[in-house]
Amino acid sequence: MAPNNFNFLSLPGELRNSVYELLLNPAYLRVDLGDGQHTYNYDLAILQTNKQIYLEARKIFRQQNIFVRVETPWEQAQHHVKVEGNVPIIAEDRLTDQIQNIYMRVVIDSPQHGQSVDGDSRRFVLLEQDLLAFTTMWQYSDLSYAGDLNKHLRLALHLQNPISAAEEAEGEERGLPKALQRKLLEPFGMTKSLLSVSISGPQVDRDGIWKKVKAEMEIPYATPEACLEESSRLKDLGNEALKNDPAKAIEIYFQAFKALHIICAGRRRSIWGDPWFATQLTSGPFKDHHGQVVRLVLRVKLVANVIKAYLDLGEWNEAHFWGMRTILLMREAINEEDEPMDGFPAKDQMGKIYFRTGVAAKMLQDASQARRLFRIAKLYLPHDENITRLLASVSLRLG
Repeated sequence: MAPNNFNFLSLPGELRNSVYELLLNPAYLRVDLGDGQHTYNYDLAILQTNKQIYLEARKIFRQQNIFVRVETPWEQAQHHVKVEGNVPIIAEDRLTDQIQNIYMRVVIDSPQHGQSVDGDSRRFVLLEQDLLAFTTMWQYSDLSYAGDLNKHLRLALHLQNPISAAEEAEGEERGLPKALQRKLLEPFGMTKSLLSVSISGPQVDRDGIWKKVKAEMEIPYATPEACLEESSRLKDLGNEALKNDPAKAIEIYFQAFKALHIICAGRRRSIWGDPWFATQLTSGPFKDHHGQVVRLVLRVKLVANVIKAYLDLGEWNEAHFWGMRTILLMREAINEEDEPMDGFPAKDQMGKIYFRTGVAAKMLQDASQARRLFRIAKLYLPHDENITRLLASVSLRLG
């Protein structure tokens, strides 16, 4: 019997394009690493099949994979972006020279401090769709310096068309349509108070898209007062949702954390902007309080509420993880013998964290840990009958 050889090129062009669109789509190439992290696994073997498939697939690949190259003089830049900012990097340094589909170069340096890309620069490539994550990380980095970082930085955006005249003759489309410019430029609206900003390249829509981006750059960050008030509002909204929909409540609590510049993705938590809140508040419901103290109290309240929501969902492991993370962080700052912390502004909420984490430990069949946690919770909340009852349920029996 003759072998059944399938000729891919016998398919109609529309079907072949559908195959290319699937195999070369970043969503298909994306690898989920958990806790909100991901990378991309580029397998481009289909481009090496034959010339016709190469030309057809290359066109689709370029339409779906718009790359941006970032250039800086700082060696640690990639680490900050990839590890701290949780932004996937496609290629670094010399490997970036192998990527041709670069539609924009992002040059960030600090000439006032003798740190320029004119010499040896560090380079890395991002997907256009991850630019917003990149500029968000940049914003949080500036906030982590109390807004004092960007005023030393120079940003130059260079739009370019990677399609050559020869490739255009082979069916590629040249040009920088406004829809693409919008995707490339709009994420930079959140970068504020830079030393200087410039843009260059063919067909730049200066009077439309770029003018709008520049205007957004001029809008200042939300003040510490506004951030804290918004977080408190979302916390209260989450408390209402908790009555009937614990999963929805967790989503809202995560938004409340975000208002505090704390990003939660699964079990991963990134804390940014501590210095931004290091100020005496001058307006709003927390007027005359210190920003860091108010932020700490809101953080502790939110953790206590997230644990409660996970308990209501029966997700004992998640409740236990959230509780123990905060407990261990607090114990890094104080000795266990110092508990309860009588002067701690969120003392009652810490008691709830110990109690609810103890409930999770009990449900996970760890009576010994539950007993220890309930005992400390009792020190914080000596009149809470629920703590007394559950502590008795895990107490050691004599005889």
